[in-house]
Amino acid sequence: MKKRYLLPLVLFALSSCSKDFLNQKDPNAIQIQDYFKSENDVLLAVNGLYQTLRSGSTIGEGSTLYNEERSDNTGRNDNQSNAGEPFQFNDFSLLPSNTYLKTHWAAMFAGISRCNVILTHIDEVSFSSEGLKQRYMAETKFVRALLLFHMVRKFGDIPMSTVQVTSKEQANELAFRQKESVIYQQIIRDLTDALSSDLPNTQMEYAVGRTSKAAVNAILGQVYLTLGATQASGSAENFAKAEQYLSASYGMRTFGQLKEIPYAQVFDVGMKMQCKELVFQIQYLQGIRTTVRVLHGIIRQKVNLLIRKTKQPGLARLLNWT
Repeated sequence: MKKRYLLPLVLFALSSCSKDFLNQKDPNAIQIQDYFKSENDVLLAVNGLYQTLRSGSTIGEGSTLYNEERSDNTGRNDNQSNAGEPFQFNDFSLLPSNTYLKTHWAAMFAGISRCNVILTHIDEVSFSSEGLKQRYMAETKFVRALLLFHMVRKFGDIPMSTVQVTSKEQANELAFRQKESVIYQQIIRDLTDALSSDLPNTQMEYAVGRTSKAAVNAILGQVYLTLGATQASGSAENFAKAEQYLSASYGMRTFGQLKEIPYAQVFDVGMKMQCKELVFQIQYLQGIRTTVRVLHGIIRQKVNLLIRKTKQPGLARLLNWT
């Protein structure tokens, strides 16, 4: 009796198979190519970019391992915890096998990839206004430039893509280190494009935790300040542009002088939604974590360095910093 049903069963199984049998879409996940349908879809994707910045493996709280601990500002004495890997950053004895370094590299490029995905697909969506589309693009380019800026300062020449990578072959073509100059050109292009949008001057006019023209100008000024201090040529021109953009950022403040803002208020989590000195901040849940900020105070610090290097003390009077 069993043999009687064997052949029909085999024939049924064969007829049910197809060449796409192993290429089915995950029913529990939305594919990128099917996601971008509405303005709200783009908004949620842009929100995801800011979420990327919260991670301690990128530039959020806990990321001091990759920057501050490489300076003389902070350090650690424990060289035994976690197999001594964190201590390698402070001690300048990094090994290629360091898992923290690998995690940081992967997380930063994952954030850049998110930006590329949005910019690749945003034209597929119909917007109620061109201004809103350009604003979302400006926010995306700001985040990409910020991440690239952190990476190029740490690693020098790095791989870079400005479009979504969709295949292994495409990834292989991009798997080479591009010159620092090329990376900086892209950073400046992204930030300059962001300034041409209808972003508000300050985050208070938009939403606290989102970028603004003041933040874009601040980072662009820091980029030129870095170029002026590190490149073999063009320092005078770069310092002049740093002054231009940092002054523009400071000029967008909604208060008079820095002394009007209590120093303690700048670092008070309870004031993170009201403090006018905050130019850009990475937002966490209220009361759970602190905020990471780019401050007018930092801009003042950077321009003071600019004044010393360019011997232009009149800049301080121009900015009325008293």
